[in-house]
Amino acid sequence: MKNYANLYVDELRPNREWLTFNRFSAYTGALLVLIVVLWVVLTLISQQQNEAYVASYQRANQLNAELQAKQRQLDAALNDSELTEQLNDVQRTLNLRQRLLLQMQQITGRNQSSFSALFSDLAAVDQPDVWLQRILLADDHLTLQGHTLSAQQLPVWLADFGRYDTLQNRPFGVFELRDEGEQGLSFTVGHLNHEREVTNALGGRQP
Repeated sequence: MKNYANLYVDELRPNREWLTFNRFSAYTGALLVLIVVLWVVLTLISQQQNEAYVASYQRANQLNAELQAKQRQLDAALNDSELTEQLNDVQRTLNLRQRLLLQMQQITGRNQSSFSALFSDLAAVDQPDVWLQRILLADDHLTLQGHTLSAQQLPVWLADFGRYDTLQNRPFGVFELRDEGEQGLSFTVGHLNHEREVTNALGGRQP
């Protein structure tokens, strides 16, 4: 009688190791490739960051240089005597016009209907080199006080009065013209027949 052994059962199969040399080599090679790829990627990222840092640093230096140049220009402008004088002239002009505006508001508050047309015409003949400071209207005789940078501007300014209804046909004359240094020339012009009355009303003639 013959006996047969079944070699296909699990107990009789030979044991085989899972981690063979080929698998170990394959896994090791894949790991090395992965490490190389990661190293390349990290190197590229580091280079890009370094380039961005260098560009930012150079841009910051450029902006700082431009800022210093602007600061030097500003310092030079602030120390410019001509510019300072121009600023002072503008400030004086603003102060004179603010005083005139305040006075006009006070006068118009008392009798707006009588003065509105007159003030409109005076505003129309306004010139940059002439600033009014005081307006006196007595018995329909108009007298004006103010400042000008040039005495030659007064005849030109007065000549324009003939183009406006409330200012035309008024015999104006110069009562007073006085040099006040940086503020220019102080003037008083008004009706020729009322110089004495107007001078007294405005506080008298000063030497």
